[in-house]
Amino acid sequence: MTNEKRKKNRKELILFLSVSLFLVGCLLLVKLIPWSSLAGQGVDVTKHSQTQSIAPAETQPSTPSVDPLLAQYGELYDIHITLHFGTAAETLDIHTIGDWVTYRPDNTETPYTVDETAVAAYAQSLTNKYSNFESTLHFLSVDGTEKTVLNCSTGWIFDESYAAVQLLRYITNNQSVDLNLTDRSTESNLWWHRISSDYDAPQKSGDYYAEVSLEQQHLWVHKGKEIVLSSPVVTGNPNTGHETPAGGYVVYNKEKGATLYGPGYETEVNYWIGFADDIGFHDAYWQDTFGGEVYLENGSHGCVNLPDDTAAALYKLAYVNMPVYVY
Repeated sequence: MTNEKRKKNRKELILFLSVSLFLVGCLLLVKLIPWSSLAGQGVDVTKHSQTQSIAPAETQPSTPSVDPLLAQYGELYDIHITLHFGTAAETLDIHTIGDWVTYRPDNTETPYTVDETAVAAYAQSLTNKYSNFESTLHFLSVDGTEKTVLNCSTGWIFDESYAAVQLLRYITNNQSVDLNLTDRSTESNLWWHRISSDYDAPQKSGDYYAEVSLEQQHLWVHKGKEIVLSSPVVTGNPNTGHETPAGGYVVYNKEKGATLYGPGYETEVNYWIGFADDIGFHDAYWQDTFGGEVYLENGSHGCVNLPDDTAAALYKLAYVNMPVYVY
């Protein structure tokens, strides 16, 4: 083989090897560089990509949430006990009485056990909140100032014992009720006791009320801002333990020709206006004078003694539930 031919073969071999190496390098480069990167650089990758169809994930049907209280208290879950007090109302449902109740579904006769102590405590809270007996009463005195006395009979007491029994029965029997306890004066309303004036209004605007000052030994009867009766009086003797009790009261009865009874006495009077158990206003013919310090020596057994004409006038003005303020 001539030198010329040998040189020609060597060149062709070198060219072949160079092209082969170039092609191998291209293949390696294609595998190392992502198609998306090539696409971002203007390289058409659509010819090399394969379309894959991905089915959407199946949607599982949602399970409605169940209030755990339903499983915990069964049918009692829906109980509602509503008590109305005028414009206010108290509502008991499973969220408020849940801690009082133990549900025993295995016992078909008495599936609910109720904490009676908790029910009694709740009834007591209603008594404290809505009773208006032994509260503080405010009234406008004859001197133009506002005075306060302890409410001794001009109110109503919420009967917590009766309330506890009723509420326990409602809960145990899973009984929903809606009760209006506003009108406390009806005989059928056993939730209250103590006869008194209207609901939340022991004194209405324009009504009469009596003011008795133990210190001044004087009676005034008001009608609004007007004094319609004024008189000295003789009240109970504090030195013998018969002081007329201070406080707010209401007239509970009035009577003509009454007989007064007490330890060692029986006395006829023309007019009687009672306001605190066996204590009231009445005429007292045995008193020579009224007012001043007479009560310290010749005071009554607790009643408010009046001159005859004052007793007659007060009898005409007085009515059952008329407020009486003694201080």
